This record gives sequence, structure tokens and C-alpha cells, in this order.
Amino acid sequence: MRDYKKSPAKPRRRPGPKTTGAKPGRAYVTGLVSGIALTLLIQNWEPVRDQLMRPAAVQPETPATKPNESEEVTFEFYTRLPQMEVPVDTRRDQIRDDKEPGKYLYMLQAGSFDKQADAERLKAQLALLGEVAVIQKVTVNGATMHRVRLGPFNSSRKLDAVNHRLIREEIPTMALKIPRPD
Repeated sequence: MRDYKKSPAKPRRRPGPKTTGAKPGRAYVTGLVSGIALTLLIQNWEPVRDQLMRPAAVQPETPATKPNESEEVTFEFYTRLPQMEVPVDTRRDQIRDDKEPGKYLYMLQAGSFDKQADAERLKAQLALLGEVAVIQKVTVNGATMHRVRLGPFNSSRKLDAVNHRLIREEIPTMALKIPRPD
């Protein structure tokens, strides 16, 4: 009789991708080298372009004469600048300010703080911007406050100029109109 037992089936392997013999590391290295070469070419494009575009017959220029160290160098701007001066009439602004001495002085308050250190920090920040600030101690409802103020300014135009500068520096301010002491 015949034995009907079959031998166990061997698992079939699926055919994998055919390898071409190229290694993936070579492609990476080739891309890296070509990227570096392209970067260097782009960074140094001006000298390379000049060298490629220059006609073969032209030789690089050399200075015809070398300046002697004993020759004195003269600058023309010393004589030209005084001729270009334009006088600016500031009397109009002074006359306008003198006409309006006003009953008021103007001040800017840049902040009011509980702590002296915070007020000092803002005063230092304003000093770095070229503005002179004063810290006033004031007692409000039993609490001591430290006000940082700039001024006094004689005219509102001067106050506006400083205010706009501080706004550009993102420092919030409050304009104050104070009666002029007699």
C-alpha cells in the first residue's frame, strides 16, 4: 500500500526586488557631494562668472602708476561742504513758543509702580533712549507709589515729539498738563 502521508510543505518565498548591484550609500554620498559643490559654486559665483565670461586675449588690469607715499592726499569735502551749507531758520519755532508761554507746563508720565526697583528699571530704560526721567514718591490711599515722569516741557509740540518717540519704542505714556507755578 501506498503511504499517503505527505511531507510538510515548504513555505514559498515571494520573489523580492531585483537588486541591481548599486548600494544605497553611494547614492547618498553622490547627492551630498553634488550639493556641496553646487553650494560652493553659488557662493563664489561672481569670480567664476568673470573668469568664464572674460575674453582670453584680455589680461588683468594693473595700475599704471603707483602713488608715492610721499605724495599728500587731499580731500575735497573740506572745501565743498561749507559751500553746501543751508541755513535753517529756527527763529519761527522760538517765536511761536515765546508767544505762547502759556499758563501750563507739560509732563509725560511713563509709569507708576509699587516697587522702587521697577521705577528705577524704567528710568534706566528711558536713559538709554536719551531721555531724562524723574521718580516721584507719592502716597495714594495709604500706599506709596513711585511715578516715572519726563519733563517739564514748555510747549505741547515738544511733549508730542518725545511722546511719539516713546510710542515707537513701545513705552506707554500719559500726557499731563500742570499749571505753571507763579
